[in-house]
Amino acid sequence: MNELIKLEEPLLLFNHNQALEDPRDGLTLFGPLQGNPPHGISYGIVGTKEGIQRFYKWVNRIQKLLAHPDISKRELWIPFPSFESAFGIPFSTKAVKENIVDDRSLKEILREDDPFQRVHNTVNLYAEPILEFYRKSDENLDLWFGISPEDVFKVCRPKSRIINPNAIFSEKDIKGSQEKALRWKKGQSLLFNYLEEYYEAYQFDNDFRRQLKARLILEKIRNPLQIIRETTLTPDEFLNDKKRRIRELQPESQIAWNLLSTAFYKAGGKPWKLKGIREGVCYLGMVFKNLEKEKDPRSACCAAQMFLDSGDGGVFKGAVGPWKSPMGNQYHLSKYAAKEIVEMALRAYMDTSYFGFHEKPKEIFIHGRTYLNDEEWEGFLDGLNHNIKIVGVRIRPGTLKLFRPGNYFLMRGLAYIESDRKGYLWTTGYIPRLRTNPFPGVPIPLSIEICKGEADIRVVLQDIYALTKLNYNSCFFGDGGPITLSFADNIGEILTAGPIEKDEAPLSFKFYI
Repeated sequence: MNELIKLEEPLLLFNHNQALEDPRDGLTLFGPLQGNPPHGISYGIVGTKEGIQRFYKWVNRIQKLLAHPDISKRELWIPFPSFESAFGIPFSTKAVKENIVDDRSLKEILREDDPFQRVHNTVNLYAEPILEFYRKSDENLDLWFGISPEDVFKVCRPKSRIINPNAIFSEKDIKGSQEKALRWKKGQSLLFNYLEEYYEAYQFDNDFRRQLKARLILEKIRNPLQIIRETTLTPDEFLNDKKRRIRELQPESQIAWNLLSTAFYKAGGKPWKLKGIREGVCYLGMVFKNLEKEKDPRSACCAAQMFLDSGDGGVFKGAVGPWKSPMGNQYHLSKYAAKEIVEMALRAYMDTSYFGFHEKPKEIFIHGRTYLNDEEWEGFLDGLNHNIKIVGVRIRPGTLKLFRPGNYFLMRGLAYIESDRKGYLWTTGYIPRLRTNPFPGVPIPLSIEICKGEADIRVVLQDIYALTKLNYNSCFFGDGGPITLSFADNIGEILTAGPIEKDEAPLSFKFYI
């Protein structure tokens, strides 16, 4: 076929059924597609005293216009008009519920030698006040904010270390505790009851963000959590020896766009949706995550993310099994596991308490980073009836590079059709609306191949292009990849960060971002 084409930039729908390319333009001019109650967002907050003060300082700033000081850069970094101007509802300067984490206790925990105990006890300081709120209160909240000090970020991640000359825990001690925790999880009783709390720490990943989200999912907390680092809120208060910020961040206006579109979505609002996506179509992004604690190196957790044209999304955890191939970084499900996960997605599609459609979808597109083999494809087909069209699509970074003469990069939206089943799509590149290429480096296309089923390659390319604009976690012109796969790693990490069972899903996508 060998054809080079330019796809139309997908449009987004906002209030009054108005359509524009950039979500920041649409929110500024027309407001969100679906708003919240007029009282605004009600939220709880948990953090240190200083962290909460920094959050309130930032909340006061978002009540007014935030614009880049360099006027020439305001086409790329579109000014933030204030929360109420953009979203049509107020953002209260005071939380409904405020939980202060004791700074002295936190500092003591952060000196703990054992990384699993250090992270688990830090998470307890944040999770327990939230859990206590639901045990004792009937008040209604839309979401929680967790404000993370920079010290937590530094020493509560998997590869972080603390320098302690008096350390008493070795790597061997930690590995032994993990093995005991695994045996306890499988039913072996402990000599003393108090050891249960101790060994519980080894059932979770030693990452603060992942573990806190996993803990709240396990406890079935009904409101999402948004974790924000203190350095994101007040970057000028964190300087190095040269009086420069310790973190390079986007402009304040863009930080506000990103954090607040996410908060609005998590609180139940709908910032925007795609225009022109075919009705009755849903997209499943396959997620795999290795289970490093298991002895079998092939052990992996599988999950699926389902997205609709409305922007609604859900996450379904499938079975754990030997899905990783010993040859390369390939993952393949058994026939039964594939059938099971697509049936979960179909039930959620029809469930009135979830998506609530009255009819089954007409088409399901399965997106993955690896090929679908015959066994798992049979499982997907068995999980659906023959009236539903199903297509398997492999999406991965391409190796093809194109260059053009002159000073400008290739345009975003360029597509090269190699055959009726394979093409390349440039989701990064020059954007006329922004008058620049906002993405780093030379534009690299996505390699997109229909590996199972039948579909028009042009339709597949246009759909994937549209799905780069459904990221409510980043209020920007578009992403470099479709939403079905761009959060796959993050979701896999949360699903495997704790003992989350497959029947505890599905949950809305907003609990994972």
